[in-house]
Amino acid sequence: MNRVDTLVRGSLVNVNTGAIEDRAIAIDDGTVVALEERPAERELEAEYVAPGLIDAHKHVESSMVTVPQYGEAMLPRGVTSVVHDPHEIANVLGADGVRAVFEDATKTPLKVRFSVPSSVPASGLQDNGATLDAADVTALLDHDHVVALGEVMDLPALVEGETDLHAKIRAARERGLTVDGHLPQVSGSDLHEAARYLDTDHECITEAEAREKVELGFRVFLREGSSSKNLADLVGLVDDVPTRRLSLCSDDRDVVDLVENGGVDFAVRKAIDEGVDPIEAVQMATLNTAECYDLPFGRIEPGAPADLVLLEDLESWSVKHVLVDGRIDPTSTDREPSPTALSTRTVDFDPVTGNDVAIEAANSASERAEVRVLELTGGIQTGRAEATLPVVDGVIRPALDEDVLPLAVIERHGRDGGIGCGFVRGLGLERGAIGSTVAHDAHNCLVAGTEYDAMARTANHLREIDGGIAVYDPDRDGEGITALPLPVAGLMSDDPLSVVCERFEAVVSRAADLGLGRHGLMTLSFLALEVIPEYRLTNRGLVDVERWEHVDVVLE
Repeated sequence: MNRVDTLVRGSLVNVNTGAIEDRAIAIDDGTVVALEERPAERELEAEYVAPGLIDAHKHVESSMVTVPQYGEAMLPRGVTSVVHDPHEIANVLGADGVRAVFEDATKTPLKVRFSVPSSVPASGLQDNGATLDAADVTALLDHDHVVALGEVMDLPALVEGETDLHAKIRAARERGLTVDGHLPQVSGSDLHEAARYLDTDHECITEAEAREKVELGFRVFLREGSSSKNLADLVGLVDDVPTRRLSLCSDDRDVVDLVENGGVDFAVRKAIDEGVDPIEAVQMATLNTAECYDLPFGRIEPGAPADLVLLEDLESWSVKHVLVDGRIDPTSTDREPSPTALSTRTVDFDPVTGNDVAIEAANSASERAEVRVLELTGGIQTGRAEATLPVVDGVIRPALDEDVLPLAVIERHGRDGGIGCGFVRGLGLERGAIGSTVAHDAHNCLVAGTEYDAMARTANHLREIDGGIAVYDPDRDGEGITALPLPVAGLMSDDPLSVVCERFEAVVSRAADLGLGRHGLMTLSFLALEVIPEYRLTNRGLVDVERWEHVDVVLE
């Protein structure tokens, strides 16, 4: 019998059988060759041996670090692969940006597989930095590591048969690829129509919503992000539907969560804590996702790549060692992150003043004005609301006692797309302003505050540092701005993960001083995403998502 490179002994989490089995795993030349004893050059032991985890749906940009840095953080946690939708980069830099992310992925042992962004822009209700038409998408689908067409976000275009979108779907089908969905609160006949074309969805927030999608043939991804924490509300689904139709994903997760809690490994631990059988939890983050995207890994069997996690304990997912293609612990904290191939200097708008982000009353002589308000309702969901606000010198003022604050979205891609102004309830800011060029999906410059001049100062600072997140506290000495520069497309930093985390924590702390909650920055970043109900603000104005149109902020 030939000697192999490595032999691993332990209790195998066999996701194929749904059982734990005492096994020896023989590995040679990066591949599992047998589940039996073989003479080996190296022998390893662990209490449990599981397949490397796969994050079913992830936007790495939300972690504010580049793909190589993300890999450095995730691999030691037993996450060996991620299905990355570079939708955010595509909205800023287009097809060239997506190709640059493909190049970045070659600089990490993390197995990054891609879904090609399908909805760039997400709609015609906002201005972004680039467009991916059917020809662009078709060309990108031919990359070796592409496994899907990314989440289809424009539901009206899907159900109405819009030519360009359906050409993208046909191109994916012709290549045998999965087509991801994005269907928040969609049900009934629209969902039935969507089920004709889409395979997955990660936007469910209730068991009933998820169950209906599973019944129509969707694979449903249970999401545990930084802002959208849906797993606890959906976990009961495992008792009602075949769990092989379910996967785990993190979607959007900020750098502090990444460092402190991890990514999809955190979702595995939480699922187990919520009562899910540990083997089923691991299946939802390995085999189920692998089968969804036709991946060769995600299981431990002869012929599969040797992507293994050696665990000291299964239920707490306590990692001892990680193997990727048979290489043990293939990351090093001493290595500097590989420089990104992505562009910088993408924030391009003229300096603004307080008047630029203010809203005038319809009648300048009025003392009060009735306005529509975007109301935070939990997670990244919003509701429709109205408020009566004071008018001073013809300008509508915020009502701090009712937590109704001004919100503005400034087009920042150099297209002179203008500024959308509105009001938001629920941020909790008591003074100052906060702004960000991370503003899904168009990633314009979004700023909220208690005073218009404070908002302008914050926006202008973001312009000067080429993007990022900034908090202005007028009670601090000096300029009073605490910022995290994100010069890579205005979304990410190429600095070491520890540096980005430290700076982000400083921004979170300063925002908390102003009254913003722990995950308020992530919530803020979604207030311009015009494809999630009910109200959103874009650079073109307030959007009623269900009506799929702009509406006036000031009521007659």
